[in-house]
Amino acid sequence: MLDVRKAIPPLITLAVVALALVLASYAWVYYTRAPWTRDARVRADVVSLSADVTGRIVELRVQDNQHVNKGDLLLTIDPARYELAVQHAERAVEVARAALGQSQAAIVANQALLHQRKSEEARRRALKARSAISNEEWEKASTDVAVAEAQLLREQANLGLAQANVSLAEAALRQARLDLERTRVLAPVNGYVTNLLTRAGDYATAGAALVAVVDSDSFHVSGYFEETKLPRIHEGARVHVELMSGERFDGTVESIAFAITDRENLPGSRLLANINPTYTWVKLAQRIPVRIAIDPAYAGRDRLRAGTTATVSVVESEH
Repeated sequence: MLDVRKAIPPLITLAVVALALVLASYAWVYYTRAPWTRDARVRADVVSLSADVTGRIVELRVQDNQHVNKGDLLLTIDPARYELAVQHAERAVEVARAALGQSQAAIVANQALLHQRKSEEARRRALKARSAISNEEWEKASTDVAVAEAQLLREQANLGLAQANVSLAEAALRQARLDLERTRVLAPVNGYVTNLLTRAGDYATAGAALVAVVDSDSFHVSGYFEETKLPRIHEGARVHVELMSGERFDGTVESIAFAITDRENLPGSRLLANINPTYTWVKLAQRIPVRIAIDPAYAGRDRLRAGTTATVSVVESEH
């Protein structure tokens, strides 16, 4: 009995050590191999809107953090000068078309004149064959035909020029109408206006950013997993996501990045490899971005905040 009592403490010690080893092994596998990470962010596409035309902003329809639908009017640039440009282009088209009509009428007249001259020349040729007219009269008829043909060619060239002028005037009119249309800046996507700094009365310059819209249909999660965990992550795998704010939802692995920057191999002079001569003894696993699509059934999908922190756990299959 005494021997049994003496053996109990060593057995308990061995059991505790064995349990500690098992737990340590499990913790090692969990933290180094299990496909989960605390380093994840909610992402979304941000559309930066700029004006295609220049002018003063006369109307601002949105406020900061306001939700907008695709096609909603965000702001209006003063359209006065562009309306005048459209009117000027319309008058230019009318003038060009009138000139085209004159050229077409001139061609018809010259064709009739040429037909007349050829008929006269044919009659005089027949009379000359019977010596009824002099050579001078027949030569004059031939000259009149040549002159009429030259006039017709000139009018045909003028017609081509008039047609080109009409095409240019119509193109200028389309450009003027497009500029007038672009004075109205519309939302290209469904989303939220963010960090709005533009105010009515500001002067908009073509190409300068005016409004940023967060695309509410593009929310996704980017998880940065250590390279040791990638063998257990596959496209289409189910994922549990927990935001730091406490929200939970599911998702699906959409894709895994195929490359990250190699900081140890930066381009050197003459495009030669610049290898770090010192060796880093402590090697840390690189983190690879994994894109995660949010479950469409999640009710708060379009109310997420881009840039917030999340914890991502990949649900491993039985295999």
